[in-house]
Amino acid sequence: MESEPKSLLQSPALRLSLVGCIPIVVLTLWLISIPQDHVWRDDTIVLLKTYAALALSFLGGIRFGLAVATDETDQRLALTATAIPVLMAWIAVTLSEPGSFALLAVAFAAQGAWDSIAAHRGAAPAWFGRMRVPLTGFVVVMMVAAFLATA
Repeated sequence: MESEPKSLLQSPALRLSLVGCIPIVVLTLWLISIPQDHVWRDDTIVLLKTYAALALSFLGGIRFGLAVATDETDQRLALTATAIPVLMAWIAVTLSEPGSFALLAVAFAAQGAWDSIAAHRGAAPAWFGRMRVPLTGFVVVMMVAAFLATA
């Protein structure tokens, strides 16, 4: 089986994605390590929830870009569906814990599955799908950890 040529965007996209995960890692590890009465606990929760919501919205924006890149009628549903991550992120920000982190975990998992399926079907670059699977799994684990820390 012949491997696909490496995209010029693949390495920078992976590096930026990994850097983008740093706040999620730091805030989640901090949240699970501090006592419930810690003075910064509420702020940590707000920062983590807000950053995760922004990241989810960004992923929806990527899918919007993929959908508008092709001018095909079958992309209308995909284009409409790109609003779902933003709406889920907004709802998650308004929810209290641990429900907000549960919603974010489910939304990230769904977005990751959608991205992976899109890459498999040729609607996104194959490398994008391969990159999104482990990153999605990692972020979902972080959101579950935040869920457990706030339950």
